[in-house]
Amino acid sequence: MTDAGAASGVTLPVRRRSGGRSRRWLLIACMLGPLLGFMVVFYAVPFAYLAQESFQSWDGEDEPKAEPTFDYYKKTFQSSRTSRALTRTFRISLVSTLIALVICYPVALLLIRAGPRLRSGMLLVIFISLAASLIVRNYGWLVVLADQGPLNALLVGLGFTSRGLRMVYSEGATIVALVHYVMPFMILPIYGALLRIPDSYSEASISLGAGPWTTLRKVVFPLSMPGVFGGTILSFAICMSAFVTPLMLGSPATAMMSQVAAEQLLVQQNFPWGSAIVTILTLATFAVVFAYGWVIRRVMKADV
Repeated sequence: MTDAGAASGVTLPVRRRSGGRSRRWLLIACMLGPLLGFMVVFYAVPFAYLAQESFQSWDGEDEPKAEPTFDYYKKTFQSSRTSRALTRTFRISLVSTLIALVICYPVALLLIRAGPRLRSGMLLVIFISLAASLIVRNYGWLVVLADQGPLNALLVGLGFTSRGLRMVYSEGATIVALVHYVMPFMILPIYGALLRIPDSYSEASISLGAGPWTTLRKVVFPLSMPGVFGGTILSFAICMSAFVTPLMLGSPATAMMSQVAAEQLLVQQNFPWGSAIVTILTLATFAVVFAYGWVIRRVMKADV
């Protein structure tokens, strides 16, 4: 307000500088620009090409014809093999994610309550497992779950069975390997969410008469829902798109959707049908993720 304005008792408008806001948006653009550019070039554009390819028709001899058709989408749901593979993919992904959550949430709690040395050692093991090759892990599970492997030898030695069980090349073996693979992706988001919960919340709950289990169920777990949401979304998406693990530890009878798509694209070279399968798998994964997020926000009232 100027002297003249003060003398006359009139407050003059003050112009706000927009330089700070512009710099903030410029900083956000610089931080997100490379990521968005990468996603557009290496994900959005190839996916758009696949989606366009899926609407073409192909007679098995000539090049695919640019005639829009939904035949391959109908064929995907009408074919017993692809429909079973889609159902199996959802089942394996859901079971693997739930098992990983049950195993990894206590591990994240232990990380919070562990001493500095134990916490550092556990985090080191988690990061090392992230660096391990997926193929090496799967070969390890092939050895462990083999008919004459150490797990079968242990079961026979303890008297649980008289002979080795058939565990490899099955849906169960695929689930075990997928759970092992997604554990770091489940533990780290939950651990990060638990770190942000003040200790005073648990202390206040206990001082008001709540037991440890009640405190965990009604205080800690709801506040850690952002981490649970992130971990389950990552794990589910990884399992839905798994290819190498079911290929090595499963069988043709337990093939997942990615294997069916690879067969059409690489073996049969039926690019329209393979593209339709990939498009359906991608859209189905996004639909589950958005539906899950809606349930978490609206029903459980979690801030995710």
